[in-house]
Amino acid sequence: MLLAGLIQMLKFPWLKLAYFPLVISMTALYTPSVIIPLSLIIPFLWLKDFISTGNITGEAAFSFFLIAAAVVSSVLSNKLRKGKDKAVTSLKTIKDKAMNMVHETDMDSISSNKAMSHYLASMMKTDEEIKDLLQTIRQAVFADSANLFVPHNDGFMLRCSSDESSDIDIKGNGIILECMKDKKMLSSSEVNEKKIEAGYTKNNKISSIIAAPVVDGSAILGCLSVESSRYHAFREPDKKTLMMFADYIVRVLERERIYPKIKRDYNGAKILQEESSKLVSSLNIDFISEKLCEGATKIVFSKVYLFLSKGKGFELIHSTGNVNEKGKRFNLKGTIINMVVENKIPIYLSDIKDYRIPVMPFKTEDVQSLVVMPLLYENNLFGLFVMLMEKTEFPDTFQRELINVMCNQAATSIANAKLHAEIEKLAITDGLTGLFNHRTFQEKLTLELKRLNRFSEPLSILISDIDYFKKINDNYGHPVGDIVLKEVAQKLRDTVRDVDVAARYGGEEFAAILPGTDSEGAKIIAERLRKEIRNASFSANGTQFRITISIGIATSPSDTKKKEDLIEKADKALYHAKHNGRNQTVLWNSIK
Repeated sequence: MLLAGLIQMLKFPWLKLAYFPLVISMTALYTPSVIIPLSLIIPFLWLKDFISTGNITGEAAFSFFLIAAAVVSSVLSNKLRKGKDKAVTSLKTIKDKAMNMVHETDMDSISSNKAMSHYLASMMKTDEEIKDLLQTIRQAVFADSANLFVPHNDGFMLRCSSDESSDIDIKGNGIILECMKDKKMLSSSEVNEKKIEAGYTKNNKISSIIAAPVVDGSAILGCLSVESSRYHAFREPDKKTLMMFADYIVRVLERERIYPKIKRDYNGAKILQEESSKLVSSLNIDFISEKLCEGATKIVFSKVYLFLSKGKGFELIHSTGNVNEKGKRFNLKGTIINMVVENKIPIYLSDIKDYRIPVMPFKTEDVQSLVVMPLLYENNLFGLFVMLMEKTEFPDTFQRELINVMCNQAATSIANAKLHAEIEKLAITDGLTGLFNHRTFQEKLTLELKRLNRFSEPLSILISDIDYFKKINDNYGHPVGDIVLKEVAQKLRDTVRDVDVAARYGGEEFAAILPGTDSEGAKIIAERLRKEIRNASFSANGTQFRITISIGIATSPSDTKKKEDLIEKADKALYHAKHNGRNQTVLWNSIK
C-alpha cells in the first residue's frame, strides 16, 4: 500500500515493477500462506487504473506475472527453509548423541564392561559419524557434495564423502593441497573459468568450492571441502559454517586417534583388576607367585622370574623361562638384578648388550631388555620380580606402572601369606622345640587312624620320657633343661621318617606317629632313637653329662583300633619301662 501511494504521488507507473523484488525478498521472511494472499491483494490496489486506462492486457499480464513470481519464489524459499531446518536438526541430533556419549562415559564406572565396550565400539564408527556430518554440511550450505580429504604421502586422499557414488578422482595439487599446506581456508566461485584446479574431479561439473583446513593445534589432519556446479554458489556465512564443522571434525578425529590408547589402557586396567583380585584371594605363596607371573605376561610378553629371599640368598619360586633351577637358592651378587637388592628401587634397562656382568645367576639367552621390581613390605625387601624381553622394545610408562601395582599387591599378599603361615605354625607347633604340639598330635592321630580303616595298614605310636629330667633342671637350671629338650627333639626329628609325625607330648615327654609300621618296625626306630640320645653328650658349668629316655609303644589294629585306647596302652608301656629300670623300649604287647 505504501508503494502504491508512492507511485501515484510521483506519477511514475513504471515503478510498479518494484513489486517483483519486493514480493520475492519478502519470501525470506514469510511463509507462502502470507506471501500468496498478499500478491493477490496487490492488483486490487490498481483496480481504478485498470478500469480507467483501458490497458486491460498490460494490467492483466502485470497481475498474472506478479502472482506467479510470488507463488514460485514462496515455494522455492519454503523448500530451502525446510532443507536448512532439516540440516540444523541433523546437526543438533549429532551433537546430542556426542554429548550423551560423553555423559554416559563420565557416569559409568570402568568396572562396567558393557558400558565401556559400548563406548569403545561407538568410537570405531568414526567414518559413519563423519558421513553424517558431511550430509549435514551439504544441506546446510546447499552444496552438491561435501568431502573430507586427509594427507597421504606427499599428497592427499579421500577419507569420506557425502556423495554415495564416490566418483571423485584425485588429481593432486589444486585448492585442496594448497589448503593443507597453508592451513588456511580457500574458496573459488569460478573454478573452471579462471583456470583454478580443485585438486580432484567428479562426473558433475565443479564451478564453486570452499576448502577448510582441519587442524589440531599445529598438526594438519585433513581438508573439509564443499563444491557446487553453480557459479557463486557460496557466501561468507557458508565459510563460517564450514569452519565450525571443521572444528567439530577435529574432535571426531581426535577421539579416533586416542582410541588405541584408551583401549590399551582399559584392557590394562581390566587385567590389573582381574589379576589383582586373584592375588588377594589366596594365602598360598605358590598360587600368588603363579598368578603374578601370568598377569604380568598378559601386560608385557616376556619371560618372568620370581625370587623370594631365603637366608642370605634368594630362592627361585616361579618362572616361565626354560630353567631347571626352580626351588634352588642363589647368591645374586655379581649380577645385574643385584642392583635392585642393593638399592631397593626398580630398574628398567632397554638395551643390555653392552653390560659385561651376567643378568641372572644362571645362564639366559637372547635377552635384550629387562624390568626388575623389588618386592617390598614395610620397606623390607623379601623378593624380586624379573621380566626379560628378547627385543629392545621396552614396556612404556603405563605398562610399567601396571606391573608395579601388581608387584606391590603381590608383595602385600605374599607378606600376608607368610604371616598366616607363621601364625598357623605357631598354632600347631611347640614354640621351644619346633615339633608339633599336643593338640596337633591328637588331630593327626585321628586322621591317620581313619586312613588306617580305609587301607588296613598298621600304625604305631611312640611315647617317650626323658629319665630324671627334674634333676637336670635342679642341678643345671632351666636354660640347660631347655637345651636338652631341643636336642632330644632334634634327635627325634632326625630319626623318624618324613611320613612320620614327631611331637612334643608335654613337659619332657615326646611322641611320634609311625604310619604303615608294625610293632617290630616301631621298636627298631625307637631303639635307634634311644641309643642316639644315650650317646649324646651335654655340658653345663664345665661339667659333662649324659641323659637317657624311656619309650612305650602301642600298635593298631593289633593292640586296639580306638585312639584313646592306643594312647593309653603306649602310655602304660612307657610307665612299665620307667618302673623297670628306665633307658629301655617296651612294647605294649610284651606286657599285656
